[in-house]
Formats: sequence, C-alpha cells, structure tokens
Amino acid sequence: MVLEDNRRYKVCWIKVSCLLTRQASRPGQKSQFIIADNSVKSLIYKSPEGEAKFMELYESRLARLSRIGIKCESRMLDTRFGPTHILIAGPANAPPLVALHGIHASGPFGLEVLLPLTRNYRIYLPDIIGQPGRSAKTLISPLGNNYAKWLVDILDDLGLERAAFTGISFGGGILLDLAAYAPERISRGALIVPAGIASASSPHLLLHLFIPWSLYRLIPSRNRLIRVLRPLMSEFEEPVLEFFDTIIRHVNWIQIPPGPFSIENLKRFAAPSLLFLAKEDIFVPFDQAYIWSKEIIPNLTAIEILDGPHIPTRKMLAYINERILRFMAER
Repeated sequence: MVLEDNRRYKVCWIKVSCLLTRQASRPGQKSQFIIADNSVKSLIYKSPEGEAKFMELYESRLARLSRIGIKCESRMLDTRFGPTHILIAGPANAPPLVALHGIHASGPFGLEVLLPLTRNYRIYLPDIIGQPGRSAKTLISPLGNNYAKWLVDILDDLGLERAAFTGISFGGGILLDLAAYAPERISRGALIVPAGIASASSPHLLLHLFIPWSLYRLIPSRNRLIRVLRPLMSEFEEPVLEFFDTIIRHVNWIQIPPGPFSIENLKRFAAPSLLFLAKEDIFVPFDQAYIWSKEIIPNLTAIEILDGPHIPTRKMLAYINERILRFMAER
C-alpha cells in the first residue's frame, strides 16, 4: 500500500520526460536520460529575473555565514551530469560528512541548518544538480539511480572512498538512492524527514500546499505567506519567510526525488542509520513512514519522533544536530 501511494509522485516526471535527450556519460558507462543545461534553465526558474532574485539571496546568505565566522570553501566538481558546486566547511583534518539539502535549499541555506556539525566534521554540501544554485541546470530523471551516480562522481572527485552522510527531505531520498546503488560508500547515515519512504497523495498536496502557493503568487503578502506555509512549519522568522517567498514566486517545483524504495532495493545497505520523522509531516506521512522504514532500512538504529510539521523549529533543529553528533560518534 505504501509503495503504491509512493508511485503517484512519479506522475509529474512524465510531463518533462518528453524533453529528455540522451547524453554520453563518462567513458565506459551507459548514457543517462537527462535534459541538457541550455534547455532546462527556463524549467527551473520562472524567469531570468527570478533566477537573479534567487542568486542574490544565495550570495547574501553566503556572505552572512562569513560574517558570523563560518569559513566556507567553494569548489566546482565534474560529474557525468555536469558541473556541480560544493560548499566545504569545518576543520580541514576533521572526518568527512556529506550533507544533502532539502529541495531548493542549496548552498548556504542547507549549511545554515547544520552549523553545529561544522565544529566536529568537514562538511561537504553540494548544490543538488537541476535545482537553484551554482550547479549545472541539468534536470535528471529520478529513475535508474541517477542521483546516486551523481553522488558517486562527487565522492570520486573529492577522493572520498567512504563518508558519513546526512540527508534532509529531498536530500534524504538521494541518500537512500545511494544506499540502494553503492551502499559501501556510506559509513553512517542520518535521514531527516526523508523522501522516498512514504509520500502524501497528490490531491492532498495540491489542496493544502500547491494551490494556496499558486494563489500566493498572484497576490503576495506577508500574512498570506504565513498562512500558506502553516502546513510546512510553525515558526516564521524573517529569513525563512524571505527564502520561501523567493522559491514560491520564482522557482518551479518540478523536481522529483528518487524512490520509492523497497526491501529489495536496500538489502545491501549495512551502514548504521538514524531516522527523524515528524508527526504532522505533510510530505512524509508519519504512520506510513514509521512502519515502512523499519521494514526497508536494514540497520536502522533508532527512529527519533519530532512533534510538529515537516520543517523543524529552532529548538528541534538544535536537538537534531546534537543527536546526529552523538550518532556519528557511536562505534
């Protein structure tokens, strides 16, 4: 039943699959279905002005990290799907931890969520390809372990044979894709309200999220923005409101995370895993995810249950970071 519900979120991909073209992969590898960079930028952003607005906010948040003392290295890596930008923070000699952000929360937005981890780990946070940010505007299919192959290229370019991972929401789905495709590259994994385990029905999301968002684009205001974000979060700080105003008004939501994943998909995934689920999650229904995660994730050491919706409060976020630090230190 859970798998059947999850398959519904693949329907959107059919709308863009007709645009797919074959592009050669690295030598000796099969080609992948992708949408080339030049043809997809208009699919990611609603307008050139929208792209400029997002990147202005991206750069301002990056500058803010510098002002509060977080030193970030910016690097471009080569992957079979195109150039990928990565932010690197934390002590140079610290253990590596690859962080996969939620949808559209690339670069500094993703790093802000995990700042406590930068004290103990060398954080590598790639801008997910095909989403707003500095990476290639290559929209890749969520099928065929394409996101996992993209991650393998990143690890190879960084010289990381194995690493610890965190994955939030969409990024959690990508981490599970890697767990299915190349589980030996993961030493430990923390999954925070991850995609790919269970998903809400399309009518439910349309009614409670995407239709209100469409109406907000027509008549934006601060109070209306807070109302349309209530299914997602319970705290409404100005930086968060500015971010969501930008991505609702200027970014298209066509990216589909990998999954759904089955027992068969993840049977080789032996790394210890920590899972966070939210009781009122509009994207990842709690009851389904709680039951199904215990079935499909072989070495699930703990499930942490969070009160509230998909996006945690500051207090919950502090607990998530502290719990991840304890989990990563376990042996």
